[in-house]
Amino acid sequence: MTARFLLLSISALLASAVNADTTEFCLDGEFNLGARYQGSQPGVDEFVPTRWCVVTDDDSERARFFGSGKSNPDMNSSWTVAALPPDLVRIVNAEDPPDIEFRGADARNEARLVRRLDPRRFVEEHSTAPVDGVRAEIEAGQLRSLVMSTDLPLRGRVPITWRWDWSDDAHPGLTIEVDGAVFFRATGSWRKIEGKDVDALWIATAGADPVQVPGENWPSRVNMSRIDIADSVYLVRGVRTGFQHLVVATSDGLVVADAPAGWVELHQVPPTDLVPGLGISGLSEQFIDFLGQEFPGRPVHAVALTHAHDDHSGGARAFAAAGARVYAPAESTEFLERALNSTSMPGDRFSALDRKLDVIPVTDKLLLGNEPNRVQLVSIGASPHGSAALGVHAVDSAYFFVSDLHVPNSEDGTPRADRLATECWFADWAVGNLPSDTIVLNTHSTVETPVSRLVKYLESEGCAELSN
Repeated sequence: MTARFLLLSISALLASAVNADTTEFCLDGEFNLGARYQGSQPGVDEFVPTRWCVVTDDDSERARFFGSGKSNPDMNSSWTVAALPPDLVRIVNAEDPPDIEFRGADARNEARLVRRLDPRRFVEEHSTAPVDGVRAEIEAGQLRSLVMSTDLPLRGRVPITWRWDWSDDAHPGLTIEVDGAVFFRATGSWRKIEGKDVDALWIATAGADPVQVPGENWPSRVNMSRIDIADSVYLVRGVRTGFQHLVVATSDGLVVADAPAGWVELHQVPPTDLVPGLGISGLSEQFIDFLGQEFPGRPVHAVALTHAHDDHSGGARAFAAAGARVYAPAESTEFLERALNSTSMPGDRFSALDRKLDVIPVTDKLLLGNEPNRVQLVSIGASPHGSAALGVHAVDSAYFFVSDLHVPNSEDGTPRADRLATECWFADWAVGNLPSDTIVLNTHSTVETPVSRLVKYLESEGCAELSN
């Protein structure tokens, strides 16, 4: 009897394993870059085609998320992340290996956050143990709505509502609203994955061994360091992963390029910040504290917001709280003042001052400090990336800092193909407006670009085709 029961149990387990499904759920629709404050004109609706997909198993916790669409007005991108509990998260670079692996990351949490994108997986989990921070409406086994909240740069604490429409059970509709604005609208569909295709999803891309990164770096990390590049001219790297900022010690105090803020992943349930625990102003507050340690006795005199995208200007309240003047392109000041003074902003250092934050417009050029460490803020104008931008020019050392207009991958004399329009546009502007001995620095790459290399950009096949 015992042996027969054991045999039946093994058979049941084998049958369960055989029948277990791996399912891909995709949402095809459009995302509102303007409402995200990443568009050409922040706050103005700018819907772009977007796809979110998640692959899940019936019998494991693992999940694979794939997204594609415009992360900025001028750049299409795609990304794939595989969460392999308990402790491995892999960025999949199938078209250009190697993959990047974060060992020691909290892969269980990562997997849960993206598995819930599939409404059927959410219902399965929520029926077992309610998901924290989420109010769910489930009717007849179908997810009808999710209500959550999060803190977004330039918006403050806002409600987020997911509304599901089951008029077609096989193709449910989803609308995500943030504080009443439509952020994402799409139609979903499921697809069963079978056989060798399943196995291929969870192994590293062939062709090169994955790059191993400590798990503490996932998804983003604050690891600041100071780089001295000239007399009284510095870069601070690692303000968060992929961000560096120009700092110039002028006669009036420190002048800083950009006020960084975190990035909230809106496809996750509940939405989470890439640098958790810091809130909207926390990243820039830590940046200011770091400057205080590195430059004791030197106040932060000014911060120049290079453009109105929330990851570059969302931390301005921290700089204002430190006594810094806040500068921005004239075209963006009205929007930024309204956003940064919003009553929905959570408590931060600026809140305690009980005053209005003023943003000073730069219409052409504005000089800060005196020789030998002058800084000139330069209005660059509209580009494929946005409606207005500032450059920060350390005049006497011949360094010029921009954000998002120039992001080189290498020292090649050709622009990146994935952001060709903006790179060629900026090269043309820089060659026509900067002294020939100028070195261009940028937020997201450590590559330094002499203006002579930008001349080569303009001579490249890609830029030549655009100009014709």
